[in-house]
Amino acid sequence: MSKKSAESPEKSQQVLLDPFLIDRLRLNRGLSRKQLAVEAKVAFNTVRELFHGGGVQPSTARAIAVALQQEVVDLLSPLDARYVAPHEPHGPWAGASEWETVGYLEQGRLAPNALYYIVCRMRHRHTTGKQGRGKFYHLSWLHPAKRDAMRHQLTRHADVCARVGPHPRIVTNLTSAPVADEGWWVIDDWIGERTLADFLRVGAWPSETLPGLLYEIATGLAALHAAGIVFRELAPARVLISDKDAAAVLTDFELAKLLDDSPSVSSEWPEDPFRAPEVDGGSTSLQSDLYSFAQLASAAVAGSDFDPLQAEETLGRAKLPKRLQRLLLKCLEPIPDRRPSDLSPLLKELSRWPEK
Repeated sequence: MSKKSAESPEKSQQVLLDPFLIDRLRLNRGLSRKQLAVEAKVAFNTVRELFHGGGVQPSTARAIAVALQQEVVDLLSPLDARYVAPHEPHGPWAGASEWETVGYLEQGRLAPNALYYIVCRMRHRHTTGKQGRGKFYHLSWLHPAKRDAMRHQLTRHADVCARVGPHPRIVTNLTSAPVADEGWWVIDDWIGERTLADFLRVGAWPSETLPGLLYEIATGLAALHAAGIVFRELAPARVLISDKDAAAVLTDFELAKLLDDSPSVSSEWPEDPFRAPEVDGGSTSLQSDLYSFAQLASAAVAGSDFDPLQAEETLGRAKLPKRLQRLLLKCLEPIPDRRPSDLSPLLKELSRWPEK
């Protein structure tokens, strides 16, 4: 028997539990992660790996479920092959009325605005070949009054898409709607399964197409700015790469700032190397996105070796046109007023940088 064959049964027994659900349940019971490990009688390193998306043995999954007074099936991650979506076929996991889920693109995420969501691949029920990228926000565990207060947060992505209008570098929102008291669906047109972050985990973006990539991203940012919107969260994970032509399309605008005194969608910002430092302090301007863009450009050049603390050095060593290089370095200034006032100079230099 080959080594691969010998390892397959053990790997197939691994159980993927949903880290968010585990965390919520242990917090409800007043347990720290170490205390959860003690109650379940499992090693703390095992519990810690679970929260990083690692699988556990069935016996460990049962022990954790018992400690949380739950069934294992109720704690499974959507990425586990044994996962069964709740309330099928008529509940929220059946999708919006004309949509259905056909797969999960990643484990659930806890957004900075405290909303928990899962990203799904969607299929239109009545149109052959029509696909979508869906995000389902779990709201059933929230108090109804809090759900109502969060409405502007849940609609922010769709509001941004509507304000910008049809644009090749901005994702097209197809629907944004509640599902009874269970949650909220946000479904966009399908662009591709992989983000820029997925590509950069493997290595740097190819130098021959780097000018086009950065120009497309900057063009999308310019469309947001023209509509009075600051992205605030520009990062490789929020840039979809098209299956058709590898073009960049911006998405995930849930935390964008509308420059018309609309209420903010978040006041707490977890650490993010791509976010401008002033955003953490509650200040936002167009220059905030310029900082993020320069960090993203550094990541595209460095690939898996990206270090946000070395962004200036990375850009300084990169084979970029000198004017563009100087502009990107200015965008990394920690004080917003020292950065360019808008994207115009960057767009001008990027348009002059031909693909070879």
